[in-house]
Amino acid sequence: TCSRNVDAGFSIVSYTGNDTAGATVGHGLSSAPEMIIIKNRDRAYDWIAWHDSLADDHHLKLHDTHAAINSSTRFNSTDPSSTLFTLGNQDDTNKASDKFIAYCFHSVDGFSKVGSYTGNGNADGTFVYTGFRVAMVIRKRTDGTTHWHINDNARIGFNGAGSNLSLRPNVSDDEDDANRIDFLSNGFKVRTTSGDVNNNGSPFIYIAFAESPFKYSNAR
Repeated sequence: TCSRNVDAGFSIVSYTGNDTAGATVGHGLSSAPEMIIIKNRDRAYDWIAWHDSLADDHHLKLHDTHAAINSSTRFNSTDPSSTLFTLGNQDDTNKASDKFIAYCFHSVDGFSKVGSYTGNGNADGTFVYTGFRVAMVIRKRTDGTTHWHINDNARIGFNGAGSNLSLRPNVSDDEDDANRIDFLSNGFKVRTTSGDVNNNGSPFIYIAFAESPFKYSNAR
């Protein structure tokens, strides 16, 4: 079953595993997902996250600090299509008879952006163009053992020292002041030398959502 908002590029898919490599699941969107997060609902297994900046045989773990992991058994080394995503036979994405939930995203102009950037190791860090003022961004370094980071505009919400603090969904820690970013009118800019979010030459994946997407805003 699938609950979807095609205009927003987001769907929630419930499916039952069959332990068969090459099994496919309909995602309900109008184009291929660029990020998929899957959780086995019946067992204490990993959160599996795929992003289109990774190779189709790699994935990350949302609850962990692992670098991207090479494994064909989660998504069968197959990129999602405009209608389906493909599973391997690993228990945390396709165990027979277990129930799963999948969250599927693709970029929508002016509303959301799924992408990647390369760190420069400088406090005057990388600028990432999204095409909108960012309200929230989730990001992860893919070549190192580092935390996931979530920044948003509701906690303090202005640029400068001590602002736009980071939360780390893979740990129970409080807010982190060492991995902040600036939210700009058309994207975000990294403002730290931290290896977690700006290691020189390292790849980082992200998903960002707009503060006030024009095409979906109501007039006042």
